Amino acid sequence: MTEKICFIVTAIGESGTETRDRADEVFSYLIAPVCEELGYKPVRVDQVDAVDNINETIISYLKTAPMVVADMTGHNPNAFYELGFRQALELPLVPIIQMGNKLPFDVISQRTVFYNLSVGKIEQSKKDLKAKMKSFENFEMPESRIDKSVTLEELDDKLTKKLNKILSLLEKQQSHSSLVHTYDFNAKPIIGDQQSILQEVQDRIKQVQSHPLFPADKK
Repeated sequence: MTEKICFIVTAIGESGTETRDRADEVFSYLIAPVCEELGYKPVRVDQVDAVDNINETIISYLKTAPMVVADMTGHNPNAFYELGFRQALELPLVPIIQMGNKLPFDVISQRTVFYNLSVGKIEQSKKDLKAKMKSFENFEMPESRIDKSVTLEELDDKLTKKLNKILSLLEKQQSHSSLVHTYDFNAKPIIGDQQSILQEVQDRIKQVQSHPLFPADKK
């Protein structure tokens, strides 16, 4: 029987860093228990014993996994790219973000789980994640990695448009932040340099525009 994979998109960081500690906590206390209850095997790329390039491993899971949970906490550029890639494929995707972080764009807000790992809130967070994942239980994965009704060129175009929309909204937020100097003392600050995030997302879009999305699939 084929395992039902739930691929985890998240910033991982080096061992011993705050980023890695948070990623491990989210995986162990939130995502893994919900996956186990729903019959999924949670997979994070650093836990995969593979010989191919790490980017190829990520893309493979984004194309084939029945479920993807994408943690947007910290506004990691690679996580944005991977989320946009999965959205372009129109396959099951549940974005999550730590309570107190702000979404830099509104294209996924209706399905996003705002989680809290504190003792009094974790059970509700698990219920919310479970409900969002179960909303896809009747979804039928396409037989091949790409729906035959969608051409490679159309898929390239869809991904570019998704990433450009994210980039546009990130730029708007940066412009707004430079004009309004207010601070929400109940919210955690956005992690990372906004300008570097914009640049990295721009670089990713250029890569998509310059190279085939699925070169191995072209004959």
